Amino acid sequence: MSTATLEPRPPTAVVATPGPAGSRPNQSVRSGLRVLRVLHELGPYDEHQVAEIAEAAGLRGPHVSRLLGAAVAEQVAERGTRHGSYRLTRAGRTLLDVRAPGPAHPRIREALTALHEETGLAVAYHQPGWRLGTGLRLELVDALCPAHPDLHHAVNQQHDDLKHSAAGRAALVSLPPGMTTGPDDQPITVPPAIRESMSTSHVAASRTPTTQALATCVRRAGAVVAVLTVLGHSEAFAEPLRVQEYAVLLRRAAQRFTAPPPRAAFPGGARVRSHAEPPLHRRSPALRSGLYAL
Repeated sequence: MSTATLEPRPPTAVVATPGPAGSRPNQSVRSGLRVLRVLHELGPYDEHQVAEIAEAAGLRGPHVSRLLGAAVAEQVAERGTRHGSYRLTRAGRTLLDVRAPGPAHPRIREALTALHEETGLAVAYHQPGWRLGTGLRLELVDALCPAHPDLHHAVNQQHDDLKHSAAGRAALVSLPPGMTTGPDDQPITVPPAIRESMSTSHVAASRTPTTQALATCVRRAGAVVAVLTVLGHSEAFAEPLRVQEYAVLLRRAAQRFTAPPPRAAFPGGARVRSHAEPPLHRRSPALRSGLYAL
């Protein structure tokens, strides 16, 4: 049998043919990340229409719809209450590391630091807000838990269902009815036992298998302006007397945000108190009790 020598064939060059926009894997990944970033920039807790997202991202509407469908499948985005609207989920906000900036005022960090040192617990300060299509949300302003880094995520209290967190329960009971609605604009109901507890102690509580939390509202001129939370491992809340102590310290800390700022000190460092501002133990009983009646 005769054999024929075959010349090796040169490698065939693969020529990439341009397809429709977004068909190339790298381009699709970049476009998907761009859409998520736009959702964050437009408002991480708000829902937005596809047309609005597409315009901000510089992409075509049908392409954005496909990318958002993939984001919904991966549970980093969800459909809003309005037709054709989307918003980030809690997982999506975590993926993008959505967090509030540093404390809005140094007094917030000072008060949180004092409360953390008094209780040894993780502490957080939230501000309530309401948006159409989103309902009531608690925006994290600042949190402090240097002794408990594993509690950092828990103390943020960013639950999609506000009834599951101490901060959410305190806000739902204390805010006016017009603000205590969900994304569907329906009222968020709170069990009667939680309302009764808040009416007597002015502190809301919540627990998970490993943690417990207490929260109270910060008021100014009678209106709720923030929610203050302490949270720790369950063993820190094992003794009822210790829990009562936490509640007292929490309510007292809430007053630090509404009290007038300290007077400026003289160059020598001595602080001057006005005659109209007597020491705490000499103030009227009504004023003293006000420290515990938020």
